[in-house]
Amino acid sequence: MLIINKLLPQGAGLAPVLLKRAGVLALPFAARQHHEANLSDGEGAELGLRLPVGTTLRGGDVLVAEDGSLLRVEAAPEGLLQVRASAKQSLADLFRLAHQLGEMHVHMEAAADHLLLPGDPELAQWLERQDFALAPTEAPFDPPNLLSQLPEVMAQQHEQHEHHGHSHDHDHGHAGHVHGPGCNHGH
Repeated sequence: MLIINKLLPQGAGLAPVLLKRAGVLALPFAARQHHEANLSDGEGAELGLRLPVGTTLRGGDVLVAEDGSLLRVEAAPEGLLQVRASAKQSLADLFRLAHQLGEMHVHMEAAADHLLLPGDPELAQWLERQDFALAPTEAPFDPPNLLSQLPEVMAQQHEQHEHHGHSHDHDHGHAGHVHGPGCNHGH
């Protein structure tokens, strides 16, 4: 088993020629949340991931094995839910949902008119009961840390309020870190 014990975020410091030569390790989002795991590279080689506690792998990160070999991490396509506001809702409803999901520690990717969420059947049922439009999709899932994304989502919501002739000043702080299904943080 080849042990991987070093991470270069986004390949920092590596020459482009080395990045081109690196192998590829495509992993779904849940697998990229583990700092310690036994994996396969898709070609039959066994890999032992042994990174510092709390490490999360992102697409574009480069792993360095004990033998000096390099593996570039990619987000593997996986089953997701694309969530949009229904005909009875507004974009502001979708932004409020993004905030609520963040408070529930659900990982997401937010775009101007939709959210991408893990393809969780219970989550899908909950969203359907709230009348959101859902579409299953298959795509790579590499959501940012919610705390880095939330200010952008809330700014878009405030812009929407201002288009209606008024603005609001709210405190939208959120302390802590983001969790997802199977995070094993004792919740």
